[in-house]
Amino acid sequence: MEPVRAVPPPGRPDPPRAESPQTAVELARLLRVAGYESHRIQERLATGDQLLARSPELPSYLRRLGDADELAVLLRLFLLGVPVSRARLDELVGAQLQAHLAGAGLLVRDADVVHGAARLVPHDELLIASDHAGAAEAHADHVPGVHRPSVALAHLTVRGQGERALDLCTGNGIQAILLAGHAERVVATDVNERALAYAAFNAALNGADNVETRPGSFFEPVEGEQFDLVVANPPYVVSPESAYLFRDSGLPGDAVSEHVVRATPAALAPGGFACLLIAWALDPDDPAERPRSWLEGSGCDAYLLHTSTDDPIETATVWNRDLLDQPEAYAQALDRWLAYYRELGIERLGYACLVLRKRSDGRDGWLEAQQLPRAALRPAGRHVRKLFETRDRMSEVDSDRVLLERRLRVVDDAVVTQDTRFAGGGWHAESLTLRLENGLPFSAELDATTARLVRELDGSKTLHEALGAVVESDAAHATGLALARRMLQVGFLEFAE
Repeated sequence: MEPVRAVPPPGRPDPPRAESPQTAVELARLLRVAGYESHRIQERLATGDQLLARSPELPSYLRRLGDADELAVLLRLFLLGVPVSRARLDELVGAQLQAHLAGAGLLVRDADVVHGAARLVPHDELLIASDHAGAAEAHADHVPGVHRPSVALAHLTVRGQGERALDLCTGNGIQAILLAGHAERVVATDVNERALAYAAFNAALNGADNVETRPGSFFEPVEGEQFDLVVANPPYVVSPESAYLFRDSGLPGDAVSEHVVRATPAALAPGGFACLLIAWALDPDDPAERPRSWLEGSGCDAYLLHTSTDDPIETATVWNRDLLDQPEAYAQALDRWLAYYRELGIERLGYACLVLRKRSDGRDGWLEAQQLPRAALRPAGRHVRKLFETRDRMSEVDSDRVLLERRLRVVDDAVVTQDTRFAGGGWHAESLTLRLENGLPFSAELDATTARLVRELDGSKTLHEALGAVVESDAAHATGLALARRMLQVGFLEFAE
């Protein structure tokens, strides 16, 4: 009978290993030759990129996939976590690929069946190994795959060239591998040595030979060192548990986020950037109050890129989804988490990427908070860097009078679209929307006056001249000036000189 859920290998496999950098890269090449790539997988399973081994869709995936070719066998083993017969493996998977999989410790033979020792998921050009999703029970050092927070951090990281970079709490190593593409050297740290083993294997698998892994808690492995770029995806979840190292810090409330934020500035070289995922007990009257207090005296400028605000039930639900197929345990976990939040007096939880820039003058810095749209993120590191540069320019423009004499232009990535509606026998123009094609997914609806102002701001005239062309009253002039400031702050406008 066809299995209806993932079946873990007998015992617990060790993390995969790279016999040499060359054999790891060759393994990745052979997997791609076999079709182990995102677009091929999505075609075979008729799904998007959210492939969960514990998904209720697993029986459907298996029947759609079959087991009559090499790719089907590989996907069963390394994506869906379903064993195959040894005979099927030998019949369909090439001897060279089998040898490389076995050499990396990725095949677990059990009598007449074979299990995949780890999960392998392609992400664009990368191939990332992690523990199978269904193998987490009772293992605090479980190493998960790439989740949405990891993707968000990657998209918001401010990248340069030739930096010395630090990936704090590296997990499966995805951030370190991305850093390795532009940094001179990368240090990846984690208290979980199983995670470091995966990170080292993934670095080798993806040809990242400039990544060094170091065991230890938070900044302990790099004490006294400074970096040009720090990224961190710590166990920031405000959780009553201590079940998983990747999720639960064991510290009360939002103390882990506070610790990472307070400790990061000492690890930054002057002019360096840090991109940190954090969560905190949010005060609706001043959402940025706690992160702001953590940065007092840090010598850093900061953007708090606020991704979401959740109530306790939302947070407890998100972080206990693995229990969905165990209703009683799921209910107990929700009650336990909600009781914890009541005890701490937490009514709202904020989530953000906090981007820091170490000042070179030693003075205390500023913090700006930006609420990001709920739209899907895309690579935006250049946009985030531009926010800091524009904020610097605006600090030089210390009055409305000076700003009015500056030439401003709409950025090249800006697009204006118009909706029209068919009614009463004809088409009628409705809303105009300004949006950015690249970077942070900001958008804004425009009224007729604002749309004319946007057209005027082409860099050929001062803001005063552009406003004079579209508004007449003093009140409208003041409104237009405030709007221009806001458009500069989010990146719709830039200084033309």
